[in-house]
Amino acid sequence: MAPLPTNAYSLAVVVRSSKTENLNQSEHQKKQQQYVLVHERFPRGWWLPGGGIEHKDSTPVDAAVRETIEEAALPQCGNLPVMTHLLALEQTPGRIRFIFRGEWCDDDVHSILKCPPGDNESIEAKWITFSEIKNFNRRRKHIPREQWLDDGNSHPLSSSTSVTHPWLRGHEPSTFFGMLEKSLKQRNIVPGLKVQKGDTEVGGAFFSGPKESFNNDALSKRLTIRGRAAFLIHLKCRLIVYASESQQFCTMSRFVDGQNGKTLRQLSDEMLSQFSSLSTKTGLQRVDYTAHENGREATLTVFPYAIISSNHEFYNDFKWVSKEELPDTLDQRLAAEIGQGNVVDLNILRDSESEL
Repeated sequence: MAPLPTNAYSLAVVVRSSKTENLNQSEHQKKQQQYVLVHERFPRGWWLPGGGIEHKDSTPVDAAVRETIEEAALPQCGNLPVMTHLLALEQTPGRIRFIFRGEWCDDDVHSILKCPPGDNESIEAKWITFSEIKNFNRRRKHIPREQWLDDGNSHPLSSSTSVTHPWLRGHEPSTFFGMLEKSLKQRNIVPGLKVQKGDTEVGGAFFSGPKESFNNDALSKRLTIRGRAAFLIHLKCRLIVYASESQQFCTMSRFVDGQNGKTLRQLSDEMLSQFSSLSTKTGLQRVDYTAHENGREATLTVFPYAIISSNHEFYNDFKWVSKEELPDTLDQRLAAEIGQGNVVDLNILRDSESEL
């Protein structure tokens, strides 16, 4: 079955960094982390930088950087944010959302963030702490249209410290700021797959686009849904199972062409359920996103794993081999690091856009 056209989106949870900052771990924990919050144009409220992945974007990472610059930065800002981790990969019918953690250097000498009256993308952007989220309403209150003036002279949401009706467009700022805050306090690590930029690493989130820009012929065949850029995204799950007693591995792959079938989370759970009675540990080692040269298609592959104590009851059902006998080089490299390194919980794969 051919994949169905899908709208894809990138959101950025951007953390403020500083070139001059040189704090030890205890000082970092005392200092409140700041995040970018964007005041969108009427009738929307405040939200994360983000939006639809466009045909001109080579990868979801490029889209996250572009959206952050367009919505949050001053004009001619040459300081680009860096996407460091993939926090969540969400699938709902006809939609995929990539939620990234990013870092953006702002030493406050000349702030890089957009000021009112803004532009067509947004009114302004601000650095706020997680504790300041409580000053924002979760739902929009009625605001007379005449109070929303786009000339910069008078609109009620020009400051996060002196506002009358601040509201969040969605749960995402509270949800993902809270996720990072909790992880920082408990373990001082980022709860996501590190965005990798080369093939030297094995685990993490890998994004690659066409080697050359899309030609006119490719662009003329691009897909849209309700005016938004759309893509044919081929979905794949590659599972590695390790039996600790015999020190043997088995691998299996499943495909979902289009989002009319199972989500990647559902597919992973279904494959792992075969080993649930003996499984001692599960997780996700790697995510691969590769945009095709035609500009219309992409392949998205996830690499979950399971560690079981014994493969005795499954021995005749699957082909069990040593690490060196695995047919694929990438499988061998993943097997060597199974359960270690840059590994995250399977909850990074979600089939809902609701709160965690």
